[in-house]
Amino acid sequence: MRNLNTVLSKLNDRLLRLEGELFVLRSIARAALTAGDESAVRTRKLLEGARLALSDEAERPLDAATEKYVAAAIAMVEELLENPREAAPLFRVIDGGKRDD
Repeated sequence: MRNLNTVLSKLNDRLLRLEGELFVLRSIARAALTAGDESAVRTRKLLEGARLALSDEAERPLDAATEKYVAAAIAMVEELLENPREAAPLFRVIDGGKRDD
């Protein structure tokens, strides 16, 4: 049981590290795409090229692990190519609320 806990702990650490790296890379990519400059256009073209390459790869016969890998990559590219939505405010003023005058 000790070996299983060690393996699970190592896998959890690896997953957390990958999630942290993905968060940073996604944030950088989103910032690069929304910069509105020449670099943003170039980054978008690179992502569109990646989407095309991944779509071609998805058409080939793949083992289960590679299929999941390619599907996750396609989902990430699709997410990045979506136009960003305006963030909703966390707090809103309620009309007709009490005022201290």
